[in-house]
Amino acid sequence: MSTRPIATSPGHDDRLARALGFEALGRIAEADLEAKALLARQPGHPGASSLAARLAVHRGDRARAVSLLETAQRLHPGDTQVPVDLAIVHATAGRPREAVATLEALCERQPEAHEAWLLLASLRDTTGDASGALWACFEAVTRARRAGRWIDDETTPQALQPMVFRGFLKEIDTTPADPRQRPRFLFVPDLPHQPYHDPALQPWADTLRQAFPQIREEALRVIAEDAGLEDFIKAPGGRGARDHLGGTAAEPVWEAFFFYRHGRRYDEHHARCPQTSAVLESIELCRIADQSPEICFSVLRPGTHILPHYGVTNLRLVMHLPLVVPPDCALNVTDGGSHAWQEGRLVMFDDTFQHEAWNRSSSSRVILLMDCWNPHLTPVERDAGRRLVETITRLGQARRGAADGVS
Repeated sequence: MSTRPIATSPGHDDRLARALGFEALGRIAEADLEAKALLARQPGHPGASSLAARLAVHRGDRARAVSLLETAQRLHPGDTQVPVDLAIVHATAGRPREAVATLEALCERQPEAHEAWLLLASLRDTTGDASGALWACFEAVTRARRAGRWIDDETTPQALQPMVFRGFLKEIDTTPADPRQRPRFLFVPDLPHQPYHDPALQPWADTLRQAFPQIREEALRVIAEDAGLEDFIKAPGGRGARDHLGGTAAEPVWEAFFFYRHGRRYDEHHARCPQTSAVLESIELCRIADQSPEICFSVLRPGTHILPHYGVTNLRLVMHLPLVVPPDCALNVTDGGSHAWQEGRLVMFDDTFQHEAWNRSSSSRVILLMDCWNPHLTPVERDAGRRLVETITRLGQARRGAADGVS
């Protein structure tokens, strides 16, 4: 653990000011006498207790330091620095679990104590609680930024900058071993790296496949009604379509009828397609707040080519259930080869490999497109991945909120 000196709050007490002055000059014995005299007058005085505890640690008497700080904490339960000091003493004495418990109690009482959250994150990390460390770090940073702190170098104390800016971004190599993979957001190492995966690895694959007739019927009705379809790619000024679509059509079109997008459920669309909805809600979806699942009827109009691109993370794969496939329509994943969709036959691929798709026919191609958990993840790894992505998302939201002056 990266420790720091036990902080004090001198206030207006002359005796404490003298004690701190003696300490600064290295006159430890005199500092200790002044602190003891103040504690005799005001038992549990937070500033004097912290100073006396620091001096006790200096002498190697951690038991005395703990006793002083526990007394101060009991007599002054509203003080936030004393529990932090106590946690540091526990940690330096090789008792990280006691330190964690002390900080957890403080953060429960005083949830805006962002420095305590940051120290708690560091301590949880040392005890092997990576998930708990991540959440404590999130609490620390978001609460600090809501208070106008830790936004940049000027608003972050120099002593805390390593923890705030680097402490929880482990310096590990997460570059994909396979140079063909280029995730745009997050790469999980040690997963099988191949363009296509067997759909049967998903325990619900048969459920989806067997529902093909009903899903196809509802998709055809939606397209015939021509209501609820929207551009799959959206960007200001229409740049998204221009940058991602090509082909022979005068105006390439890739449309979608969403059941979920960025994790948001389209209730009206579920109601219009009750059989498809029932199937989707019966299987384990990749649920990540504000991110996933993304499920839709994907409609690729004639002469449209989805240009080569990369997906965001190998935490999840992409599953296609082809519903309407005219001739000369295909998916191509780099080095995995092209795959000509066949109606009712599932295909699952890793979209962190460069991939593209085209419809060179004269009629529309329709598939049920959905993201799904990478089946090679364990349940614990899925939960950790979900928490990580949700935390990164919320950190980003908090950062934008702080930049915009939103509390």
